[in-house]
Amino acid sequence: MRMRTASVGIRMLTLVVFALFGGAFVALAAVPPPPVNQNLGIGDSSFNNLDETGCRACHDDPNIIGDTSNVDRHHLRMGTIVPDPTAAPNGTPGEPFECLTCHTLVWNPVLQAYEFAEFRDCLLCHQQIPGQASVHHLTAKAQARDCVACHGDLVDNFDDGHYIPTYDPSLVTPWPKNKPNPGPNGEGNCNFCHNAGTENGLLVLTNGETHHSTGFPIVPGEASCSWCHNLSGTWNAFSIRTCEECHGISSLHNIQFDNLGDGIDPGNEASYYGHIGNNDDCWGCHGFTSGASAPASGPVIPSVDGLSAYAMVAGVDNALTITGSGFINRVQNPITGEYDITLECDVRLTDATGSEMTLEPTSVTPVTIEVVLPASLGTGSYKLAAVKGPNASNPVGVALTPPVVIDSVTCSDGIVAVSGSGFSAYVDAIDSGTEVNSLISGVLESGVVISWSDSWLLAEFPDCGDTVEVSSIFGTAMAGVSPAVDWGTASVIGVESGSTSEIGNCVAFILVPIGGVLLWKRRNRRR
Repeated sequence: MRMRTASVGIRMLTLVVFALFGGAFVALAAVPPPPVNQNLGIGDSSFNNLDETGCRACHDDPNIIGDTSNVDRHHLRMGTIVPDPTAAPNGTPGEPFECLTCHTLVWNPVLQAYEFAEFRDCLLCHQQIPGQASVHHLTAKAQARDCVACHGDLVDNFDDGHYIPTYDPSLVTPWPKNKPNPGPNGEGNCNFCHNAGTENGLLVLTNGETHHSTGFPIVPGEASCSWCHNLSGTWNAFSIRTCEECHGISSLHNIQFDNLGDGIDPGNEASYYGHIGNNDDCWGCHGFTSGASAPASGPVIPSVDGLSAYAMVAGVDNALTITGSGFINRVQNPITGEYDITLECDVRLTDATGSEMTLEPTSVTPVTIEVVLPASLGTGSYKLAAVKGPNASNPVGVALTPPVVIDSVTCSDGIVAVSGSGFSAYVDAIDSGTEVNSLISGVLESGVVISWSDSWLLAEFPDCGDTVEVSSIFGTAMAGVSPAVDWGTASVIGVESGSTSEIGNCVAFILVPIGGVLLWKRRNRRR
């Protein structure tokens, strides 16, 4: 997080309403609420009766044509260990991911070839049982109540040590609902804003409905009801303390949407766009106005709406544009008392092992961040978040795929040997996306794959051509063909030196590259 000091005078910071998660559906605001504006986080709705369209509403970006990030993130699991539990239909926990861990082949008797069984429906693997837990809440992190892992710091984890007041509640203490001394319109209750309604086509549910529809199991002997409820049996002034286990002051007092996109000025924002924007927000939550700063406020929690790209090739610098809200806000200077300190976001990347890297942006505006993902980053799936001090946005998935590179192509009597990298794995099926083709006398011919690995392959063609193109699950590469040397001495790929290996209708000695050329000696060619 970087700070700038400016001569900007802003009214005293004020407190506001209790927020569940907000919503990622930027739209015309519901002012006044209810429902609460759905501009931050995940929508206040139910996600445990999903269909394919509903999945792709969040997990595909309609602004990017041909986005392959979901596919790439799955393919990057190749060779990694299958977790327990797993959604992979053919996966065995503890074993490495392979193509057929997720894909199933079926025989097409008409085409006399294998093809993939239907798989382009998220729910075929991430199975949703209607009325039960959302697929999102079946993960190990969700079951362990690690809410921040997906929701960012719009919420708190119940056991992270965040501050929960222990003093007796007062007249200004918010109630979830049913406060006995509310404002004239119900102010002072969470459900003054967080109640049912419709905004921009999204059905917004009550607090009770959104929490109950998470699908966290009610298991005999486990007090999962007490996660959210004060089990005294009645609503009282202490009820909010249970809510604060996941919605603490440190998160509540840093939730604000930048409705004008000009930077967040606490106290000077329009009403009902967050928690610290306007004195009306303070009234909405507490039922009373306030002229004091909201305790624990400071770095407003940023929100990421989208990226200019979700899948990129590793090994090069990748310029990325992040769009969202709350990337810049002002806070009170403890020395001058003025709101003349400006806070800006950095970018945090987290790899699959949990290792983190903080990147300094090249530029930051209230609604955009420009950053470069360095060439030193390895291939894999990353979680990207905008961070401001201790507060992080919702994480967004980024895939860095290996480049598909051909180092050499040699051919002898129609047998093509290709060495390189990024070839990944091969599946002999229609439309598998993995194949090797060669331009022979002006005609593009498909090769019969003999052997295939991440760094080399052998394929048979009618003759030697001019160029060869390798298509892998991560892209394509093309190179010219060189004639193969007839014989050489080296260790054999896949077999011991001097032994034989069947290739199509011939027998050959197969040798590794020497000076960039794959060597072998052919014998017993039968036509």
